Amino acid sequence: MKISLKPILFAIVALISTTVSAQWTSLVVFAPKGEKFTLYFNGNRQNSEPASRVQVDEVHGPTCKVRLVFDQPGPELSKTIFNKLSSTMYYAVQPNAKGNMALQSVSSEWSEVPAESSKKEKAAAPTSDKPAQDGKKSGSAGGNSKKGCSAPMSEGDFIAGLVSVSTPPFDPPKLSAAKKLALAHCLTTAQVKQVMYTFDNESTRLTFAKFAYDYTWDLKNYTDVGDALHSSRSKDELEQFINTKK
Repeated sequence: MKISLKPILFAIVALISTTVSAQWTSLVVFAPKGEKFTLYFNGNRQNSEPASRVQVDEVHGPTCKVRLVFDQPGPELSKTIFNKLSSTMYYAVQPNAKGNMALQSVSSEWSEVPAESSKKEKAAAPTSDKPAQDGKKSGSAGGNSKKGCSAPMSEGDFIAGLVSVSTPPFDPPKLSAAKKLALAHCLTTAQVKQVMYTFDNESTRLTFAKFAYDYTWDLKNYTDVGDALHSSRSKDELEQFINTKK
């Protein structure tokens, strides 16, 4: 009796396609004040007519480049964005800390305050330089870093650091570069997740997640880095690790 392999092959292809598509990201770029623009994603035009909101689906790969050309005369905006798998990324057109229009990461379409600006404002709050009871410097008002840093890396500095981490072809040198980045700077949980996405192996992601704990600014949100892990076993191991550090 002959068994046809075609149905089995079709099922395997469908499963692989579903798994890959589940890791795709969506990108939403919008102007809260209604400025209309044309969005170019990796050099390809996305909207036929200028709009104040443009969405790009099925974003994949470690990075992507976006460019905004506004309907009204003015400077264009360009940005290299690091992909966050299986999520929706939101970027708003609004003034940065220097008052210049920029494309800034926000938590949702309804957020009026950029994620990085919000963290910087919290970091700017007065902090005490007196040693805490455990002998380490107290963290900033917005976080509870074991390192005692007063502010996380700026978005520009972090992007430059992330490029150096993702450049090596294999995980061991990537991990080495990532550890140096964490040691030299204070990271946010969101930044830790982005570094984890540069690794190919689950074990490397988990190793860095454990290492970066002591060098993270907002430890109260650290459980969020579990989103960058795939297996439930790794997630449970990270959760147990975090509990032992509290």
